[in-house]
Amino acid sequence: MKEFYRLNLNQKRLVILILSGFALLYFVSSAGLNCSNDGSHFALAKSLYHNHNSEIKPFFSYVQCCDYAEKNGKIYSDRLPGNAFLMLPFLAYAHFIDFAGLKNLTTLYEADIVAISILPNICAVFCLILLFLMFKQSGFAFHYACIATVAFGLTTLHWLEATHAFSHMPSALFVLLAIYQVLRVKDVFSNRNLVFYSVASIGFSALIELQNILFLLPIAVFLGLSISRVDLLNYKKWVPVLLVSILITSFFVSSLVFYNYLTFGELLLKSNTYNPNFPEEKSFATALEGNFLPGLDKLLTSLSNFPVYYKWNLGRGNDIPGIFVSSPLLLISLYGFVLFYKKEKEKALLFISLITISILIAAFHKTTLTRHIFTVTPFIFFPFIYVLKNVWESTHNKGIGVFIISALALISFLRQAYINVTYWGHGGQDFPKFKHELPFFLAFYLPLLGAIFLYFQLWNNLYFSSRLYTILSISKTVQPSLPDISENENP
Repeated sequence: MKEFYRLNLNQKRLVILILSGFALLYFVSSAGLNCSNDGSHFALAKSLYHNHNSEIKPFFSYVQCCDYAEKNGKIYSDRLPGNAFLMLPFLAYAHFIDFAGLKNLTTLYEADIVAISILPNICAVFCLILLFLMFKQSGFAFHYACIATVAFGLTTLHWLEATHAFSHMPSALFVLLAIYQVLRVKDVFSNRNLVFYSVASIGFSALIELQNILFLLPIAVFLGLSISRVDLLNYKKWVPVLLVSILITSFFVSSLVFYNYLTFGELLLKSNTYNPNFPEEKSFATALEGNFLPGLDKLLTSLSNFPVYYKWNLGRGNDIPGIFVSSPLLLISLYGFVLFYKKEKEKALLFISLITISILIAAFHKTTLTRHIFTVTPFIFFPFIYVLKNVWESTHNKGIGVFIISALALISFLRQAYINVTYWGHGGQDFPKFKHELPFFLAFYLPLLGAIFLYFQLWNNLYFSSRLYTILSISKTVQPSLPDISENENP
């Protein structure tokens, strides 16, 4: 967070204002439960919170149709438990609101549903914070970092994923947090805690979306390349770091296996093994029997469904077109990777590795959906800022460059707005749905903003006090002591 503390007061205020605007936009754009997907996460969270078990039959009405597992006559969620775990504090907050007699904070929706809708909202805001910090970490000026962050928040699927309680937004947050920590590592041994935090973030993200565990491989390679040959030969230095990292990873993998054992009575990694509607999910092998090239096209370009380029009504719900169609601003990022690679080769290769892993898994999957690669969208977008800076500081064809970026940004924004308005349960003429729930938004965020303000006030006061103490100590040390003069001596 040192990148944030280095900002001046006006810059900090602007960042907080932008983030507050995004928090409001994402909240009012929400619409409660959209389909069986988030309904299954919510049903599991309700069961864990109220009944302290994973059977969701008492809350099956939230699931609606197909995203569940069935074994021995019992019904369970087929979602991994990580997202439901994150919902628990928000359910407790809704319980507190009810206990305090503030039921009128919500009008059209259950307080529980409004509360858990804040989870993807706030995860989305934190993702924007981390992306901004990563831009600053790479040395970009404040205005470039702000523009790029706002562009990401408005012109990609980040907007949509912030508005429903699917697993994708929390997954993106924990993976982005892990990479942010990794990029702060200057020395693997002296910064070993950052390494452990990163491994823990990836470990927990695997409880949200299982394939995230594979991101540990490029992270290990990235960190390994930063170790000198001398240190590599000294196994007493790196083996303890490796063993603790393996222990942390094992803890989260074992937690998932343990959860599935308590639920299904078997040692499983896949929580959707017993989904009666998707028999291909019984094993990893059958789940990854999809057609790669059509899957790749669906994720990226949607050329096989070309009318979706101009008939936006064909891209609703799960039929959202590939990322370069739904967010053409990402085309700028493709060229940006050339500039990114020239400036920060190792970081660029790390990002490309993460993107490749995610795309390969999603393209080979029997059910390929654009949102399945959302977790790596920040890494796909990241090189955009290199092009932005290059175009803005160019002495040739600056106007054309700015026009192209602006035009693609506008098209992307309009497409994302359309996707949000037409998504399941989101809209029509009553969009945005959560405008009626603004009292709940204020009740949640105003105390949070107050706490943030007090924290920064306290930090600034402590920082000033420590600086003053240091200056006084130095001046006292440097100032020569005066000789003692008795009362009988002339000065």
